[in-house]
Amino acid sequence: MNDNFNNAPQEEGRSNNAQHEKMDLGCQYSENLPAILKQLNVSLALTSYQVGKLILVRSDGQQLDVNYKSFPRPMGLAVHDGGLTLGIFTQIINFQREDGLLEKIKQPLDRIEQDITAPKVKPTDDQLDEEQRKQQDALYEPVDDRTDACFIARSAHHSGMINIHDIEWGNAGLWAVNSSFSCLCTLEPDYSFVPRWKPHFISELVPEDRCHLNGMTLKDGKPAYVTTFSQEDTAAQWREKTGKFNGTLMDVQSNTILVDGLSMPHSPRWYRDRVYFCNSGQGELCSYEPQSNKTEVLAELPGFTRGMDFYGPIVFVGLSKVRESNVKRPAPLTEKYPETMAGVRVINLEDNSEIGFIQFTGDVAQIYDVALIPNTSFPELIEPDHPRMRNHFSHPTLQPLNES
Repeated sequence: MNDNFNNAPQEEGRSNNAQHEKMDLGCQYSENLPAILKQLNVSLALTSYQVGKLILVRSDGQQLDVNYKSFPRPMGLAVHDGGLTLGIFTQIINFQREDGLLEKIKQPLDRIEQDITAPKVKPTDDQLDEEQRKQQDALYEPVDDRTDACFIARSAHHSGMINIHDIEWGNAGLWAVNSSFSCLCTLEPDYSFVPRWKPHFISELVPEDRCHLNGMTLKDGKPAYVTTFSQEDTAAQWREKTGKFNGTLMDVQSNTILVDGLSMPHSPRWYRDRVYFCNSGQGELCSYEPQSNKTEVLAELPGFTRGMDFYGPIVFVGLSKVRESNVKRPAPLTEKYPETMAGVRVINLEDNSEIGFIQFTGDVAQIYDVALIPNTSFPELIEPDHPRMRNHFSHPTLQPLNES
C-alpha cells in the first residue's frame, strides 16, 4: 500500500460548494488513487445516509475532486448501461446518462426570467436571505470544465419508507431489498412495491424489520444471494439479542442458509464464480465458493465493511466508523481496533494486498454503498430539484404517427 496521501479539505464541485460550507467534508487519499481511477477511466459513487449525501469521487489523474449531492437518506446504488439508480428515503430515482448535455452544463444557466420556456414564471430570489441567495447563485454557475459525463434525473418511483437497502437491475426490472417488510421486491407504478421473496423463517410481510434483510446480489439476472443480520421473526428483535451473532448468507433459489454465525453481514456480490460479502461487524471482506462450500476471509480492515464494486482483479470496499446505535450487541470490531474509519479501501484480489484508499476525516462517518461508474473519470450529476432541470432536455427524433 502507498502510505503517501493527499489532503482534500474541501474537494467539491463548484456548482454546490456553498451548500456544504457548514459541514466538514474533508478527506485524505493515497497518492496513487487519482492515477488508478484515471487509468481505469472510472469514478466512484458512494452513499452516506448519515450525512445525506451521494458522493462522487472524480479524478483528473493528478488529484481527486470529491463532489457531494444532497438527498434524504441515500442508500442502495445501481449503475447500469446508460444510467445510475439511487434508493433514498421514500423514493427510487433514475438518472440517465446524457453526454449530449455536456456543452450546456459547462455554460452558465440563464435565470428563469430570461428563459423563453418559462416567460411568465417570476423569480423568488427576493424571498431569500443573503446566505440562501449565495447558495442559489452557485447553482447557476458552469460545472467544472473537466467534466466528461452528465447524469440527469429522469424518473422516480415513490415507494414509501420501505427502508430500502441494496438495489440491482435484473431480468424483471429493478430488484430492491425491502428491509422494513423483510423481503425482496420489484417495482410497479400502481404499487409501493411488489413483494417477490422472503426468507423461510419470516412468517408474514409486515413493516417490522424482523431479521434485517439488507444485502442482495443477482446472478444471470435473478436474485441469487442475500444477507440478514439474524433469523428472527418478531419486530426488530435482532436489535435486542445478546450473545452470539447469527447473521446469514442465504441462497435465494433454495431459500436455505449457506453461512451463519456472521456478524452484521452486508453487500453480497456475485463475481467471478463466487460470492463476495462483508462480515461487517468484524471488519472483514470474505468470499464464499458455492462448489466447495468454502468461506474465506480475504482482508481484515479497520472499519465496518459495507459496499463494494469490482474492476478486473481490483475490489473497492467501503468502510464506516463504528457508530452508537440501539443495537444491544456492539460490533466486535470495537475490540480489534482502537479507532475505526470511514472511506474506501482498494484491494488487489490476486494477492489480497491493499493498493490505495480514500479516508474521510470530517463529518462523513458512514458509507453504505459503493459503485463504480464506467467510462468516465469526472462525471456530473443533476439532481431533481436543480435549476438546470428546467430546460436541459433530451429526446429522440420526431416519431411519426402510426398510420395503420
